[in-house]
Amino acid sequence: MKSSDTISVHATIRSFRVTPSDAEDLFQETFLRLYRHAAWLRDSRALTRWLIVTARNLCLDHAARMRVRAHEGLGEETLAVAPAPLAEMIHLERAQAVREEIQELPERCRELLWLLYFQQESPDYEAAARAFNMPLGSVGPTRMRCLEQLLRRLRRRGVDS
Repeated sequence: MKSSDTISVHATIRSFRVTPSDAEDLFQETFLRLYRHAAWLRDSRALTRWLIVTARNLCLDHAARMRVRAHEGLGEETLAVAPAPLAEMIHLERAQAVREEIQELPERCRELLWLLYFQQESPDYEAAARAFNMPLGSVGPTRMRCLEQLLRRLRRRGVDS
């Protein structure tokens, strides 16, 4: 994934003129869905398109929910105040569970995921290939195996994706 992918997702979401808080939630949900469905993405060239379509669909769903709620007599202010603390708590709990389970992965997986997702703005496969002394074409499949291990650990822990 390139930094242009995250920029494209942000631009897609911003084009729907959602609140900054909703934009953050939609961005996170887009990448959460990528995490859940990454195994089905066979062609890395399709990743950018998949991310944009997913973000767009999430925005369309969000807009439809907001219209329904507005028709039900609930103002946007009411909706924004009530669920925010709960959503934030759930997000923080999931993030903590992910951090804890990453620490339990084998060293190579832990370091690869850390390099790809936490040490830089966007994953740099070339840097990972150099750091781990592996062919560039092996970084993606290795990353996928590591993410699958992480997902299995999270499921055993009861963290839904």
